[in-house]
Amino acid sequence: MSRRLAAGAATFLVGAAWLLAPSAATAHALGGTFQLPVPLWLYLAGAAFAVAASFVVTAILARERAERAGYPTRPIPEGVAVAARYALRVIGLVWWYGAIVVGFLVGDISPLPAVLLWIGIWVGLPIAAVLIGNPWPSLSPFRTTWAALEWVGRWLGARSLDLGLPYPRTLGRWPAFVLLAAGIWIELILPGREVAFAVALLMTAYTVLTLLGMLAFGQIAWLRNAELLEVELAWFGRVGPIGRRSVSVELCGGCDDGCEVERCIDCPECSTAADDAERAPVLRPWVAGLTDVTRAGWSDAAFIVLALAGVSFDGLQETAFGAWLLDVFLPPVQAVLGTTATTFLLVDTLAFASVFAAFFAAFTLVVTVTHRIGDHGRTSVGSTAGVYAATLLPIAGGYLIAHYLTLVIQGAVWLPELVADPLNSLAPELSWIPMSGVWYLSVGSIVAGHVAAIVLAHRLALRDAADRAVRAGLPMVGLMVGYTILSLWIIAQPIVVEPGGGGAGAGFLP
Repeated sequence: MSRRLAAGAATFLVGAAWLLAPSAATAHALGGTFQLPVPLWLYLAGAAFAVAASFVVTAILARERAERAGYPTRPIPEGVAVAARYALRVIGLVWWYGAIVVGFLVGDISPLPAVLLWIGIWVGLPIAAVLIGNPWPSLSPFRTTWAALEWVGRWLGARSLDLGLPYPRTLGRWPAFVLLAAGIWIELILPGREVAFAVALLMTAYTVLTLLGMLAFGQIAWLRNAELLEVELAWFGRVGPIGRRSVSVELCGGCDDGCEVERCIDCPECSTAADDAERAPVLRPWVAGLTDVTRAGWSDAAFIVLALAGVSFDGLQETAFGAWLLDVFLPPVQAVLGTTATTFLLVDTLAFASVFAAFFAAFTLVVTVTHRIGDHGRTSVGSTAGVYAATLLPIAGGYLIAHYLTLVIQGAVWLPELVADPLNSLAPELSWIPMSGVWYLSVGSIVAGHVAAIVLAHRLALRDAADRAVRAGLPMVGLMVGYTILSLWIIAQPIVVEPGGGGAGAGFLP
């Protein structure tokens, strides 16, 4: 990304933030409604204009063909990296297994396991990966547990702990996709998900599943393709400014040519690569790590779109459209199953599945058109989908920050009290956070994420089809403008009152 392009994008973002700055907003941990000084549609139109105009700025400033990888990096001092690595390993073990122990021993009245899992790990770590970098290779309790088991195995004379089964290349990252879908379903739909015993049982089952997968297929092959948190945080970590130094170029078993194995996003045969946790960390420009993505497939595209659809569905549940969507599925299901708990579980599940299907269908259509316009004769549509899906990660990261950051702050404030008294079930209030600041942050993070996605998508189009870059980028621009409007509308619906309106989101409800 050239300095001129970066400067132009930064200038445009500052201007857009000033034009879009409204009065106040909320998120999961804060409540209340607020009077907007202008109609909501004006904010949505301004955000859409900002994103669309960023494409014009990018297309004007970036005309030359982009290189595959070229951004400055600065090594982090080795002493700092080693100390952070060991500290994260200890924290990961205490965090994960401590939540399990508390869930089984303290009792269901304790909210500590739910805070550690659903706020700390499920929501907090993706936000940390976007803002800072991916901590999971060092933080992962599964890597540390496996290292301990390997040490014991060597002490007992075993040459290898895993069975050495080849990971099926056709599986790609579909196991991680299935686990992500299950995790979203549990977090947003399943009753009792916050009960301490249920959380401990869930974390124990996932630990056993992960260790069995590593036992069967080897540590790196399973972690890179099937372990949910490893895959998710690796993707979001490419947005953050702390990355890991690339390993040397070598020929990997699953590729047709030599490649940096770190970049073989959808290549299970790269399991012989150096362990991510052992590679030296470096500082790099924000979102620059996404320019390294050159190999991906449908499983990666589905995984990223699912992550985006999941957080959007969470927000839609608080809107009148979400209620309308449930009403669509309720009568036919109720006619078959009656009014039971299973009925409402199935209705919520169908609503979530429909949101993901709509997101994935829109993305697939856009990618197919982009593929044809760009004349990607040397690549498949699946490869194009996987690589272009990576450009959606800044959007997902921006929406995560807008939707969940105050929840994470609440969890961080609450955690010391819970550690001292695990039975303290009263969540702290965040009245000290100005609501205007929350809204500014929400609008800014969403618009910034979309602008970054526009720049990345155009860079990718330049890399693959410089003479058709503008035309090839238009479908993605349309998709991103549409999602800008949708995401800001979702954020606004529960908390804003339009001028002269009588309720949250008045004037823009189905």
